[in-house]
Amino acid sequence: MSISSIICRNFAWVVAILILIRIVFFVCFVVFDGQYLEEDSGYYIWLADILREHHVFSQTDQPPFSPQLFRTPGYPTFLALLKELGMESPYWAVLWQELIYGLCVFIFFHYGKPLFGGKITRLGVIFLLIEPGGLSTPKMILSETLFLPFFFSGILAIGHYLRTHNGRLLFFSGAMMGVGAWIRPAILYFPAVAAITLVGFAIKDKKRWLHAGVLLFAFILVISPWLLRNYHYFGKLVMSGQQSNMLANYHVPMVWESARGIPFWTGHKKIKEQVRLAIDEQAKKLDRKLSTAEELDLEQKIAIDELKKYPWHYLKQWCFGVLKTMNGANLFGVYHAFRHRTDRLHFFEIEATDFKDKVYIFLINQDYFYIAEVLLRVIIGLFALIGALWIVIKRDCFLWVMMLANFYFICSPGPMGYARFRFPVEVFWFIQAYYGLAWMQCLLQKRKLQKT
Repeated sequence: MSISSIICRNFAWVVAILILIRIVFFVCFVVFDGQYLEEDSGYYIWLADILREHHVFSQTDQPPFSPQLFRTPGYPTFLALLKELGMESPYWAVLWQELIYGLCVFIFFHYGKPLFGGKITRLGVIFLLIEPGGLSTPKMILSETLFLPFFFSGILAIGHYLRTHNGRLLFFSGAMMGVGAWIRPAILYFPAVAAITLVGFAIKDKKRWLHAGVLLFAFILVISPWLLRNYHYFGKLVMSGQQSNMLANYHVPMVWESARGIPFWTGHKKIKEQVRLAIDEQAKKLDRKLSTAEELDLEQKIAIDELKKYPWHYLKQWCFGVLKTMNGANLFGVYHAFRHRTDRLHFFEIEATDFKDKVYIFLINQDYFYIAEVLLRVIIGLFALIGALWIVIKRDCFLWVMMLANFYFICSPGPMGYARFRFPVEVFWFIQAYYGLAWMQCLLQKRKLQKT
C-alpha cells in the first residue's frame, strides 16, 4: 500500500494531528516572541493607523493629506478594523490570519473535492497544512493570507460553473477576484486570462461569451470604486504603482547586472537617482510639483527605455527569475517567523554578476534543510511541467484555468524571482505536479505491458 493511500485512509487523524501541531507552533510563536514584521509590514501598519485615525487612505500622516496610490487599501483596512475592535497587537492579525488560512483549507477541501476527486483533494489538504509557506506566511504582517480565500473562491467557482453552467457562479468568481485585487493588485490581469480561456474552449457558444463577459463585468464592478477614486485624484484609471516600482527598482538593476556587470544594489541606487533627477527636471519644466501618478509614469518610462536597450538580457533574466520563483524554498519564512538564527545570505547581496555563480554561492551557504526543500521544489516543478503537457493534451477547460493561474503567479515576479509570489497557487502547483507524476506512472506501466 502506498504512502498516499495510507494518508487518505487515515485522513481525519492525519489532519487532526497536523492542526494540533500548527496550534502548538502558533503558541510557541507568541510565547517566544516570534517575529512577524517584514520591511513592507511597517508600511501596512502605518497606512492602517492613518486610516483609523484620520479616515483617509493617504501617503502622508498629517494634513494636507496626499492620496495613496502605491498600495491598495484592502489589507490596511483589515489591520485598521482589528485595531478599531481593540486588537492593537500585530499578534491579533496573525491569529486571524491563521484562522483565515484554516478557512482556505476548508474551502479547498469542500469545493475542490468535486473538481479534483477525493484522493487528490485530501493530499492537497495535507500539503497545505505542512507546506513551509503555509506555516510561515500567515504569521507575517503581509497581504498574501488575506488574499488567499478570495483567490481560492474565484478559481473554484470557475470549476463549478463548468460543471453546472450556472452563470451566477462566474459573477461570484469575478466579484471574489475583484475583492482580491483590492488586497493584492497582482491579480489584475488574471480575470481576462480566465475569460479568454473560457471562451476559447467554447468559441461558438454565445452563452459562454455572455458568461465570460459576466465574469469580467463583476470584476470591473468591484474594482471600479478604487479606479474611479484614482481617476478623480490623478486623472488616470490605475490600480497601483507597484508595476513602476518593480520595473525600475528591481528589473532594471538585474538587467544592468547581467548586461553591464553592475552589482544589483549599485544599480538599484543608480536607477533611483536617475528617476529622482528626471522628476526634478520635469517639475522645473512644468513649474510645479508632479503628482504621484505622474512620478510613477515617468519612473516607468525611464525603466522601459532602459530595458529596451537589453532585450536579450531582459528575457534571460526573466527566465532565471521564473526558475527562482518556481524552485525557491519557503523555509526562510519559517526561520524568520520563529526567530531561528541563520547566517542568511541574501541573493541580491551576492556580488557575482553571473546568475549561475550567484545560485552556486547562495546554495553552498545554506543549511541542509533549505537545500532539501529546494531539491523537493525542483522535483515538484519538473512533474508540474510534465503535468502541464498532460493538461494541454487533455483539453479540460478548468485544468487549463488552473494551469494558467499557476504560471501567471509564478511568472509575474519577473527577473527578481520571489518564492512568496507562488503562495496563492501552491496547492494548484502541487496538483499539477501530481497529474504529471500520475501520467508518467501510467506511461511507464503501459510500456511494461507492451514489453510483456
